[in-house]
Amino acid sequence: MADLFNFESFPTLETDRLILRELTLDDAAGVWTIRADPEVTRLNIGAPYQNITQVNTLIQDVRLAYQLNQEIRWGITLKSDPMVIGLIGFNYWDRVNHRASLGYDLARVHWRKGIMYDALRAVIAFGFTRMALNRIEADTSAANLASSALLRKLGFQQEGIQREQYYEDGVYHDLWLFALLRREWDAV
Repeated sequence: MADLFNFESFPTLETDRLILRELTLDDAAGVWTIRADPEVTRLNIGAPYQNITQVNTLIQDVRLAYQLNQEIRWGITLKSDPMVIGLIGFNYWDRVNHRASLGYDLARVHWRKGIMYDALRAVIAFGFTRMALNRIEADTSAANLASSALLRKLGFQQEGIQREQYYEDGVYHDLWLFALLRREWDAV
């Protein structure tokens, strides 16, 4: 097994067509494209951003959480273009219980091209091998059928539902809970 990840240096991950790398303030334009788009934010991350200050704050918060050894989130880029087109990572890491929670989003122009599938496979493999995870969790709005289908395609099992878990745009929304165990990943 590879050395256990310890936050000393930010890991860059690669797939055949993607580079997952550390975010910097230079990535603000790419992150803006994602977080200011109402269609991207509608089902998973709240209201669209209204200004670039929100983007800069997000990037700084992601970097600080990494420095505090709390979470790791990558910017997704195509190998052919350094602009960030998505965000992906572990929003928390419970070291005692060997589990972490995934979060991700992608610029709309790149939807349904297999990009997030590739990125998730790389991050899941990192979690099971370098972070010694036994369980990776993810949740998605019950209305986000594409995200649910993607998680299922990767082997995640739906474990439950949190009914009316969050309130947005005058409506309560259900949240579906998914998980993937290391032994399930290893069996694929």
